[in-house]
Amino acid sequence: MVNMAWYDDAQLSKIDKAREESDWFTAIVLSATQLERHGYLALKEYLESLKLNPKLIEKLLNRKHLSQIAEYLKAIEKIDNVEYETIKTINEERNKFLHRRETKAYARGKEAKEKYEPLVNEAIRILKERFSVMRLYVSRG
Repeated sequence: MVNMAWYDDAQLSKIDKAREESDWFTAIVLSATQLERHGYLALKEYLESLKLNPKLIEKLLNRKHLSQIAEYLKAIEKIDNVEYETIKTINEERNKFLHRRETKAYARGKEAKEKYEPLVNEAIRILKERFSVMRLYVSRG
């Protein structure tokens, strides 16, 4: 007997649920967090493939934020210019959610859906297509 299971390595189901419930705070923040995490891992894998000293890799990637990670991903052609701009926008929206200094609240209702849903959709696509976050596990039992 062969058992197969998909493993969602980037909490895509949580992002998708937040999107469907129009919980834009969760959808945007979690999208940005997962893009940052998996972008970091992609960069680390790339640098390791170059046989760089692990201490150098750690120094190069230490304390990098999503905007910096996106620049590096674009430089190594892991993402294209459109994806880079999308990630930058997701990062800006995340920062607006987390670091609001103004009294005006973030977008709501139809305006929020039109603004945030395409960003979340693209985050999910990038995570799946560029970072291969969905893993298929096969076992014999």
